[in-house]
Amino acid sequence: MEETQISNEVEDKKQARVIKRAGENCIVLFVVFVIVLFAFGKSPVNRITSDGGGGVNYNMISCIGIALGLYALFFIPIRLITILELTTAKKVLGLIGGIGLITHSVIAVAMPLSYGVPQAVGTGGNQPMAQSGQEQWQIDGKEYHIESTYLLRLPEGLQYTIEYPWKVKVPIVEMNDERALEIVFPLMKHAYEKGFYKRMRISKLGKGNMAISRIGVTLFERRGKEVGGYKVALSLDEIKSRIEQGEPSTQRSE
Repeated sequence: MEETQISNEVEDKKQARVIKRAGENCIVLFVVFVIVLFAFGKSPVNRITSDGGGGVNYNMISCIGIALGLYALFFIPIRLITILELTTAKKVLGLIGGIGLITHSVIAVAMPLSYGVPQAVGTGGNQPMAQSGQEQWQIDGKEYHIESTYLLRLPEGLQYTIEYPWKVKVPIVEMNDERALEIVFPLMKHAYEKGFYKRMRISKLGKGNMAISRIGVTLFERRGKEVGGYKVALSLDEIKSRIEQGEPSTQRSE
């Protein structure tokens, strides 16, 4: 009788430890999920190769989210009964955190494989780096649909490029830098003032981060399978000067 009682006490202690660990894991999953919201669904790594060298750009928050998402994928089904025995707060937080991290992992890994980001149209044969997907920018009460942003390594320097689909109102042959800047400078100014170009970093092996020196915009219009457009770019100094002086300064992006 005493042996049975001792055995039950041992089992109760083991079960208590299992429940305690499950509760701690639930809290960890939720905390990590909250942190991962800052990089939710973003690709964990961008591998860059070019004739001039190569590099890798990691999103550490996304990487951590994927690692914990894989853990949650096994933890939740295996410990589901134990999780349901937790207090309501820990149970809810654990399920939210675990499911959220799993969702992040699926988006970050599977979506680029399924349909990826739109094919860049303004690269001029250069390899786009750290390409993002579609975005909606709000500038002075106006909404701009951005097809894609990415970095281009050009002879003039590393360029943050914005692809902006636009209904061409004049023949492309009649377009020039002055006309193009009237359309796209709000995008350049917005990206400069908000520091959007700084959120992309490219590291060259052995040399650290490469400095971005220009912001360019590709105006383009799709006509079936054909794409027509015009590219214009300014250095960061030119953009700053133009903002301060209110005077245009152009440099065509080749």
